[in-house]
Amino acid sequence: MTSYEKPSYEKLRLEKLRSLGLLDSDPDEFFDCITRVASTILGTPISVISLVDENRQWFKSRHGIEATETARDISFCTHAVSSGKELIVEDASNDERFASNPLVVNAPNIRFYAGIPIKSVEGYSLGTLCVIDNKPKRPSVSELKALNDLAQLATKEIQFRERMLSAQDSIDVAQNKFQGIFKNVPIGIAMVKPDGTWLEVNDELCSILGYSREELLNLTFQDITHPDDLNTDLNLLDQLVTHKIDRYQLEKRYIRSDGLSVWTGLTVTKQLTETGEIAYFLSTIQDIQSEKETELALTALRKTLEEKVALRTDELRLVNQSLSKAYQEKIHSEQELQNKELELRTILDNANEAYICMDAGGLVTAWNKQAEHTFGWLEQEAIGRKLEKLIIPPESQAAHHAGMHLYLSEKKSKILGNRIELEAMRKDGIRIPIELQVNALEINEQVLFTSFLRDITERKQLENLLKNEARNDPLTGLANRRKLEEILPIAFQRARANNVYVALVFIDLDGFKLINDTHGHQAGDQLLREVANRINQCTRASDTVVRYAGDEFVIVLENLKSKDDTKRISANIQKIIAETVQIGDKQLNITLSIGIAYYGGPEPQSIEPLELIRLADKAMYTAKKNGKNGVVIID
Repeated sequence: MTSYEKPSYEKLRLEKLRSLGLLDSDPDEFFDCITRVASTILGTPISVISLVDENRQWFKSRHGIEATETARDISFCTHAVSSGKELIVEDASNDERFASNPLVVNAPNIRFYAGIPIKSVEGYSLGTLCVIDNKPKRPSVSELKALNDLAQLATKEIQFRERMLSAQDSIDVAQNKFQGIFKNVPIGIAMVKPDGTWLEVNDELCSILGYSREELLNLTFQDITHPDDLNTDLNLLDQLVTHKIDRYQLEKRYIRSDGLSVWTGLTVTKQLTETGEIAYFLSTIQDIQSEKETELALTALRKTLEEKVALRTDELRLVNQSLSKAYQEKIHSEQELQNKELELRTILDNANEAYICMDAGGLVTAWNKQAEHTFGWLEQEAIGRKLEKLIIPPESQAAHHAGMHLYLSEKKSKILGNRIELEAMRKDGIRIPIELQVNALEINEQVLFTSFLRDITERKQLENLLKNEARNDPLTGLANRRKLEEILPIAFQRARANNVYVALVFIDLDGFKLINDTHGHQAGDQLLREVANRINQCTRASDTVVRYAGDEFVIVLENLKSKDDTKRISANIQKIIAETVQIGDKQLNITLSIGIAYYGGPEPQSIEPLELIRLADKAMYTAKKNGKNGVVIID
């Protein structure tokens, strides 16, 4: 048996292989057809499509062989994957690279091997299509050409699946971007059905028209269009529908929910289905009320100036009229300002986020309804009090003072204008996670700090739930491979610090595939859960039990003074697993093959965590070769 070199792109190759979801997947008739044809054309009893991961070659399709995988370090396909080129071995017993290989010396007694790499779109060799015979063979040119053609078919199928996954990712990214733009763009956007009802609207449009999203979706655009502007809008829409124009723009008025009209700039385009029918209209709506008011004011002023030129003899009267009008406009502007202040107060009181305003001395000057709901303090309790006495935890108050002082003295800040996450306190003393954005305003040489805050407790709980699910196996409830890769380096550090051992116990169920095939996947799943429970019973609270993959389990034993503790635990596991398992009306029996590797002790070896897993896995495979139901320890 000869060693092999991993390709330079090994990490990227493995990432690509895992991303395709082919490893340990169900049989596929397309690939099975390729292996059957390969054996027929080259006249060999065995043909497989193999995928090579870190420690094994797994057979996606196999013809003429019962095994589903072999260790990587003894596989012929590993050499083809490493070189990226076809590998032809006419007589393995006379080839110094493979003469001592267990697959040559023992069953299936390989003599002839021909393997063609199967590659990803980027050119990474993921595995091979190979044919195997127990007799030496020299393939003809036409046979090799056919084998290459079949490998090309397998490659194209895998690359097609790769591109489909990539295309779906691109679609998901584009959809997320569209949703983000639709929701957050500072202009009203709506999708309108052909009958005029609103299909979807964004928050900005709801703000412009004064309706909630639910209210708008129950109306048509005709219902809230100003009567004087409706016919113009409908005429242009008819031209759009009959394809006389591709889009139209106009200035029109909508009737807001409060009964007032608002001038808007409207642009409408159409979105068609694949059959050419109108799916919906896409409308962008911009609030131009202030521009219209300015336009009307400019028109009135222009008219006044023209009248002045025409009526030179009555200049004093016109001046008086202008002064009177200016006075009325001032009164009107002051009233409008009061209305805007009332409108702003209403918006803040009904905002979904808590709004708090604080002066340069740290005293609260504004506290909306959502702030009352979020923090438990009523507005009359909060106004005039120091913010730090209301919601800032004691350990954060010094940083709060320092940040205010830095801004007031040097106009510098690390948090202003940014959304940040902090911990805040409610009136009842409960601490909650919040997201906030603080801005500074200078009005009449006075500094005000305004902030919008949101309770993100539910979001944090969801993040923690997702994080936990990502590190635990859904079938057995055990830790999964990802969690193993996180905790093992930490276990190494503790072992070095305390001069003790870490043992990695690699377990594989003997004969599980036969049980699965005979009694069904449901019975197999129940058996895996029962095995997981029994292994847990044999371990300590400080140990970690992992479902590594399929019917493979890993136990991380820490703080071992002696290696004998591992042997005792392994024996207990073998004993309890050997007891009959009752699955429905069936009684099942199963045994284990166990591989154990150590790290630490008085003179810890210089190996990486993943290498310890590989060593234990290799020991387990040795136990399998030795007849199963045994333990192999690598000291």
